Amino acid sequence: MVLLCDSVASPAGQDTSRQQPRFALLFGASSLRLASLNSAPEQRRHSMATSIIGKGERRVDALGKVTGRAKFAADYNAGHQLYGKVLRSAYPHARILGIDTAKARQLEGVEAVLTAQDIPGEKVIGIVVKNQAILAVDKVRYLGDGLALVAARTREIAEAAVKLIKVDYEPLPVVSDPEAVLAPDAPKIHGEDNTFVHHKVRKGDVAKGFAQADFIIERKFRTPCIEHSYLEPEAVLAEPAEHGGVVITGSIQNLFSSRRSVAAALKLDLNRVEVIQATLGGSFGGKDEVMTSMCCRAA
Repeated sequence: MVLLCDSVASPAGQDTSRQQPRFALLFGASSLRLASLNSAPEQRRHSMATSIIGKGERRVDALGKVTGRAKFAADYNAGHQLYGKVLRSAYPHARILGIDTAKARQLEGVEAVLTAQDIPGEKVIGIVVKNQAILAVDKVRYLGDGLALVAARTREIAEAAVKLIKVDYEPLPVVSDPEAVLAPDAPKIHGEDNTFVHHKVRKGDVAKGFAQADFIIERKFRTPCIEHSYLEPEAVLAEPAEHGGVVITGSIQNLFSSRRSVAAALKLDLNRVEVIQATLGGSFGGKDEVMTSMCCRAA
């Protein structure tokens, strides 16, 4: 299982002395205050500065996290739940010639073994460009790309079953340099030219700006590979819901895009997919497509 509240202008000739003041709701970290919009602008700014800006507020989730009472995604469980495990690619770039899941299916305690062919709807996801496979379809594009999914009664059985899946690969040329990948003869990883997306941003006369500049500094900057350090493991719990729907609880940053992707993958109406965000131990953007694919696989 797996506000603005505003008053209406008074008609001409009507006594406005009793007109109700307008109010705006101002949200602090853990407080809610009202500031009259009928007061002078300077008075409103002073009110905000003394009641919200520059004032420390206690985080609403601090107590739960420091005491260990916060319930993260991996803390959620359901009766008779199954555990999922994904088989990862052993090659950074290879064509998939075949996936043999027979032995994994025969292992006692295994309830399902799924590949991309078992996904009833859309097989790819992506917030900007849909180019990330829920499970690889024709080829793998990075070391660790998902190939098959096992659902079993225990974690141990799921891990054992994954090892029984055999994949027949045809290794393809690998490119690992971001500049080399743009060369005309570079191996094609995505599309015809390996370009993810190209946005041109232009304002004013760029050539004139360079010509009039006192200094022009051009440098190349390189950064190492960095992984986010969350307080909790990434996990989701998917449970069957009424009318063939599904409820997903997890360490999910992008609830709405994940919901749309799950509905598209399962060919469900959007109102049959519910996504609940558990306590997050950090996100920083690293839980976008990663968690979306996990939601789709669990569902």
